[in-house]
Amino acid sequence: LPCDDATDSQELKTMPINTLNWRAVRGALLAFSLSFVNLAGALLAISALVGLESWSDRQFIGLFGFVELSIGLAYLIAPNIWRLPVAEANTSDRTKIRLAASTLLIPHWVAAAKLLSGVTMLTYAAAGEGVGSAGLGLPFAVAFISSGFLALCLIAARLGVARPDLDVFFIIVRRPAHKDQELPSLSFSGVLMQALSNLGVFPTVALTSPAIFYRPEIGPAPVFLLVTGLASAFFAALAGFAGMAASPGGRHASSNARPKGTRRKDLTVYVPRPFIRPPPPSVPEICIEIAPATTGFGYSLPIR
Repeated sequence: LPCDDATDSQELKTMPINTLNWRAVRGALLAFSLSFVNLAGALLAISALVGLESWSDRQFIGLFGFVELSIGLAYLIAPNIWRLPVAEANTSDRTKIRLAASTLLIPHWVAAAKLLSGVTMLTYAAAGEGVGSAGLGLPFAVAFISSGFLALCLIAARLGVARPDLDVFFIIVRRPAHKDQELPSLSFSGVLMQALSNLGVFPTVALTSPAIFYRPEIGPAPVFLLVTGLASAFFAALAGFAGMAASPGGRHASSNARPKGTRRKDLTVYVPRPFIRPPPPSVPEICIEIAPATTGFGYSLPIR
């Protein structure tokens, strides 16, 4: 992380990262399978708790696929936002964290599996419910849900950056006769956003009727587009306000501020704050006394 001495700020920059490799492909296949496992679990859970009522199984699958498609699109770049509080916790107090556009737009291709599973579920629902002019509103609804979720992630990340001591936590696995293994640090706000993205379909099915998404062919109702559009604009404005409300000088000054470039990950205590600066090492002092015989007086010369 290169430092700018003139502004005392840093911009998160990254070297070219190849996020599309065989490991990512295997993860994408696993994520694709897990989407259908989540669908089965959600269908059983909502049937047992509140029941589908007027929703048919095919209609529920279509709505679930719509949510998977929207959130999967946001997941392509959302992990870059979730890491902001972690970057704050691992950086010195005198450094201001800013997210570069080049960092924000690094794609995480594993999320494409979630997106493709949503398309598959929507296709299955459309085959039974039909496709008409109402389906033209689907891209707008997907954009509203995806952008609104990203705005929520930005708001949560802003709160996490403000208080990393409450948001960021480190996990170290210790086993007898084994070397300690440090797991990747996590942000509570990021974990909360992921959990929220998996629960959005439940209140929709419990509180509304299929008419918001089927007319009768698949396609969002105008009121659905209006509500999601207004919610997306509200969260985007709130995220912008939270960004402008950030202190222009970065973190607050502290009497125990560390030198620029010091990382908390170098410490043995995995607590973001407070930081106690160790005292400087003591240096022994040697005094040489010089007492000339001719003058009768002397003086001492300290040498370090």
